[in-house]
Amino acid sequence: MTYDPNRAAELVLALMYLDVHEEVRAWKGYPWDVLHALYERGLISNPRSTAKSVVLTEEGLARAASAFDDLLASQESRATRKWKAPPKVSKNRLSQLQTALVERLLDAMCAPHPDPAISSQVRLGYRMEGYAVVLFESRPAFDSPRDWQNHDVAKLKFVKSQGTWQLFCQFRDLEWHIHEPLPSSPELEVLVNEVQHDPTGIFWG
Repeated sequence: MTYDPNRAAELVLALMYLDVHEEVRAWKGYPWDVLHALYERGLISNPRSTAKSVVLTEEGLARAASAFDDLLASQESRATRKWKAPPKVSKNRLSQLQTALVERLLDAMCAPHPDPAISSQVRLGYRMEGYAVVLFESRPAFDSPRDWQNHDVAKLKFVKSQGTWQLFCQFRDLEWHIHEPLPSSPELEVLVNEVQHDPTGIFWG
């Protein structure tokens, strides 16, 4: 079966705009050749990452809004032209390159354990909060094993004015404190390795 790659790309952009979440993210369940073409045009982040979604660039978001308007919008909505202005992207967030770096490092770290007995009892995950990334551990609740509870492990925060990353840990007060043995580094990978190997036992106990 053959198809017009340009029309396919426009349709995929329209569908991405339909389910945009976290302001700039969209699920990537589309043909790889179309996703690669969009990446080559600078409209989305690299779809080859292990993340289940891609990041729409500023141009990609505008193009997606336009494609949605042209291909999927109802006549009433098209008449009012409410989609031509894509949602505003918050400035207080990591850049697309930084987000891709976080995903590359932490997706691998948070991959399910190969032993089902272990993966059924503990999982790792992370969430992004502005310029910070919080790594957490999940375990089944004691009184309700079907419900998983998250426990924060470490926070990695990018200080834009200094161009460096800071590492935080939690004490018994459950407040974030700078990790004194290695408080900061311009390289995120250095701090991720510090958390992973945990030489002081503060992160994983």
